[in-house]
Formats: sequence, C-alpha cells, structure tokens
Amino acid sequence: MNVSSVARQLKVTTQELLEKLPALGFDVGLRAIKIDDKLVPKIVSAWKHQQKRDAFRASFSDIKEIRGNETDNTPKEKKEINIPEVIIVKDLAELMHLPVARLMAELMRNGIMVSLNEKIDFDTASIIAEDLGFKATKSDQAVIEEASQREKLEHLLSQRSAKTITRPPVVVVMGHVDHGKTKLLDAIRETNVVDSEAGGITQHIGAYQVTTHDRLITFLDTPGHEAFKAMRSRGGQIADVAILVVAADDGLQPQTLESISVIQKEKLPFIVAINKIDKEGADIDRVKQQLSELNLVPEDWGGTTICQPISAKEKTGINEILDLVLLVADLNDLKADSTGTAVGTIIESHIDKSEGPVATVLVQAGTLNIGDLFIVGSVSGKIKTLKDWRGKDVNQALPATPIKILGLKQIPAIGEILEVLTDKKDFKAKNKNLNTYKTSSTTIHYNNQSEDLDSENILNLIIKSDVLGSAEAIEEALNKINVEGTRAKVIKKGLGQLTEADVLNAESAKALLIGFHIKENKALHNLAEDKHVTILYFDIIYKLLEEIERRLKNLKTKKTIHKLLGKLEVLAIFKTNKKSMIIGGKVVHGKIAKPAKIKLLRNNEIETIGELGTLQAGKVDVSEVVAGNEAGLEFVGEPIIQVGDTLEFFEETYE
Repeated sequence: MNVSSVARQLKVTTQELLEKLPALGFDVGLRAIKIDDKLVPKIVSAWKHQQKRDAFRASFSDIKEIRGNETDNTPKEKKEINIPEVIIVKDLAELMHLPVARLMAELMRNGIMVSLNEKIDFDTASIIAEDLGFKATKSDQAVIEEASQREKLEHLLSQRSAKTITRPPVVVVMGHVDHGKTKLLDAIRETNVVDSEAGGITQHIGAYQVTTHDRLITFLDTPGHEAFKAMRSRGGQIADVAILVVAADDGLQPQTLESISVIQKEKLPFIVAINKIDKEGADIDRVKQQLSELNLVPEDWGGTTICQPISAKEKTGINEILDLVLLVADLNDLKADSTGTAVGTIIESHIDKSEGPVATVLVQAGTLNIGDLFIVGSVSGKIKTLKDWRGKDVNQALPATPIKILGLKQIPAIGEILEVLTDKKDFKAKNKNLNTYKTSSTTIHYNNQSEDLDSENILNLIIKSDVLGSAEAIEEALNKINVEGTRAKVIKKGLGQLTEADVLNAESAKALLIGFHIKENKALHNLAEDKHVTILYFDIIYKLLEEIERRLKNLKTKKTIHKLLGKLEVLAIFKTNKKSMIIGGKVVHGKIAKPAKIKLLRNNEIETIGELGTLQAGKVDVSEVVAGNEAGLEFVGEPIIQVGDTLEFFEETYE
C-alpha cells in the first residue's frame, strides 16, 4: 500500500507518518513510497495505541501525586501561544510543535471528532492547548476579522457615490451599569422600558427612533455591564455619535473607562451626559475633574469635551441632549444614498417561538424592501416581513433605520454585513458557495469518556439563552473568571428553551444546566431530579457569573490527589481477556490494597490505567499484599501488560 494512503487513513501527513514510524518500531525509511500490506494493520494498531498512551499521559499532567520522597512539587512553566478566533487543527499542532496525531488524540478524548483540515474555534482550541500544557491567549485574529467586516461595509458603501438624502444620526448610549442609560432613553422615548429590564440592566442591544424638531434620531442602547464589552464595541462601530452617561454621585467607573476606550478607538464624536444631578451627593465638578485627568477637558473648563448635566428621572436636560446630538450631526453632514439595494449591519438576532429566526438590521445605504433577496455572512434568505422598533409592520426601511427582518433560514452573527442582491442567478451562486461553518454558533458536544480523568477540576456547562448577543457575552465573560486550578467549560450552547435532551446531555456530561433570560420549564424538574441534574435560571448576567465563580471556588477544594500505595513488578502473564488480564508479580514497594486504581508503566511512561479486580496471595483471596511478597491479581482495563512492566497502585482522593 502507498504510504500516502496509510497517512490518509490515519489523518496525518505522509511526512509525519514516516517520521513517527521508527518510534513505533517500524523502520520503513524516511523516503519510503510503499509499505508492505502485512504491516499496515500493525501500523494502524500501533498508531492508535500510541494515541491512547498520549491521552493517558496528558490526563495525568495536572494531577497532584503523593509519593513520599518521590514527590516532585516543581511547577512546570506553561509555554504561551497565541490562537486566533478560528484555527485549522493541523495549524494548531504546528503552533504547539506537536504531532497532529497527539492533538487529534486529545480532541477525540474530549469528544470532538474533527479531521486535521477542519476548523475549531478559540474556546475549543484553548481548552485543548491547556490540557496539553500550553497557556492559550487569543491573538489579534478577531480584530482582523472585525476589520475585514468593516472593510466589506466600507467597500459596499463606497460604491454608492450619490448622497441623495440627509439621514438621521445613529446614536450609541454608553456608560457604567446603573448610571441611568436606559432611564435616559426612557425619558427620551417617554416610555417605561426600564421596568421590563431585569435588575435595571439592559440585557440586549435595542434600537429605537425618536423625533425632535421634525427630525429623526436613531438610538442604540448598549448594555452597561462588563460582560457586554463585545456588544458595546459593535455599537461603537456603526454609530455616528456617542452619549456617555456618567452618574454625578458615582463618577467614572470601570465600564465608563472601557466605554471611553471604545469611543476613542472608533473616533466617535461624543457628548457626556452627567446624570442623576438630582440625587444627594451629586458632584458635577468631580466628574469634570475626573474627565480632565483623562485629557477630556469640558468646554466650560476651556476644553473641547461637551458635557450636559441631566436628570433622566426628573426629565431635565433631555431636550438639550437632543439638540446637541443634532448639532453634532449637522457638523458632520450625515448623508446617505437611499436608492438601489440595501446594505446594513446586524445588531441583534434571536429565535422567536412564533416567528423563527429573526434579526435586527441597521440599514446604512439603499432601501430595504419586502421580497428582497439577501446574503448575510453564511446565512441567506428573502425578506418576508419588516417590523419597525415598535413592532409595527412596514413595507421598507431607509438608511439609518433599525428594522426587524423575518425570512431567515438561520441566525446570522451579530456584526455581519447584510447585502441585498437583485440578480437571482448571482444570489443562487453565492448561496450555494456559502461557508456553513459559523464560529458564533459553534456547538461543542461533550463525550463523557472514562479517560477524562481531570474533569474534577472542570465545571461543565450547558447554556441556553434567548438571543445570540447574550450567548456570546456570557461565553466571553466566563473566560475571564480566574479561579486557579479550575475552569468553566461550555460544552454546549444554544438558543431557546431548555429541553429534555438538554437534561440528558447534562447528565451524561455531569454538567450544570443554565437558562439565561428564558422562561423556566417546570416540566423538566422531575426529570432533572431523577437524573441528578442541577438547572439554574438567570435574568442578570453578573449574578450568573457570581454563581459560576462560587461553584469554581468550591470545586477548587476538590483537587484530584493520587496517593501511591505500592508498586508491583510483573513476572508472569496467566490469562488475557478482552478487557482484563490475570497476572503475577512481586510487590517491590509499599503494599497492594483493595480497592485501588492501577497505572501501567513502561520505561517510566504511563501506557494505560485500570483497576484492581481480584487479589490473591498463595492462591487465597486477600485484601492486601505488602512489599517483598508475590501476588496474583486481575487487572481490569486494556490488556497490554507485558512481563517486566511496573504496576503502580494508587488511591484517588480530593482535597
């Protein structure tokens, strides 16, 4: 058989196969073209066995062992690698300078079945890299992809030379949690949206339009909690003006500073709304002083930063804010081409129980009409219904208009560019060539295998949320929780209500089941109790994060410890079964005691693990055998023990 055929069968390159074969005991030469057909089954078997060995060794890399004088507490420094948002499996192996087979084995051990040329997302790659002894950080690839989306939008807009209408300004409202952003919008719209927000915190990106002086203004409401950094960044990319809300009694806070960073990065003109001036302890000058320390000197202090004191609660200063927005818009002469096909950006998407996949689009050029064919990322569709921000059916949407669209086949990613196509042949061609891989909706299914020995330090999570923006924000926030020796691992995520299948998946993966901003499914309670699955529901993201952090801290106290009991040198093999062996040997250290787990060592490397079945001394069943005596025993596990191997017997406990 050709070497290349064998390599394809093992899902590695020909060069990797030839380089690895000598270590497996097959000396076929580095320039071999063919392999004896009789050797192929042996090579495949040896290769798979080596993958298992690598997996077992990786399993024990983070487990503390108690070996008396043999204990080695020297910490191993992890090499840091930069991983992009999406990476091909073989590229990740090259990045870690590891054989692809080793990486594939680790992926399979985690229940992720992919080929060497398939893509995996950053979350998956980082978990696998950590398991293999690397410290993974996200590279600038996400920034590059973000830039590519922007370049695409700029290219599409640059083709619209005619600026036919003066469009409404798009305003993004930013600031720290509970500083009054939604109250401000509430005052502007003269509605009461804030009462419907859990804990007073905006959980989704909303888009609204108001009329002042017979002119429209479009507002984007971005969540203020730290977990929604990515969503706030998206809001900055598509806005013309920013309103930075700062509470007069609280001053600049972490999310305020982060919002300022986004505003400056996007080079957005902005207005500082100093809110809550009616509250006791309000200090407008202190806020202005804090801004000045950031080189944002207020206009009345001789600088260029526009500051407007307001009280969203008392509805004072609101008209002045709107006038300032229109002034900034006029200075920037905001115009757009309303003719031709529409181009826009997705600012929200979710699955509606009655409407199916829906998305909110901010139209940026052209006019969006019912019946338009469109492409957005890897999703295509035909506009069936258009709804304005009030939920009212409309026939078309002009530039700077937020509009909800129905007619999607799948959920598009937030930040994707929507492009309307008039040529049906062009639409069909592009639709056929769409890349169905979506990093934003990647679902990782966990395979609960017995080899996943370090799972005691991992909190497995299955998360269901109402909208894609929330799901993304939760994952990003979970990655920031730092409890040493533990991690929260999202093994499956999705949109919509929790189902029986989710409970069964949680049972098999020993996972915590979380519902975010969705209705509680009381019908699942009995099933969850029977399956010993915990279901938690949250409406506020920081409460979710606090609960996960608390559980991780509790988990930290349960570190896996392997306490060495004794060692046995294998002297004889009496019987080999499919999943066990009967062997004889001499106890050379400590003692063998039931119950115990067993490591098979060959040349001081772990080959496999198993459990102690029956134990005999002098053909009599016993509970333990001490050093210096011979014993016969049943090894329950992969039957690969050889004479001369060493068996280590240990107890597995948690501290």
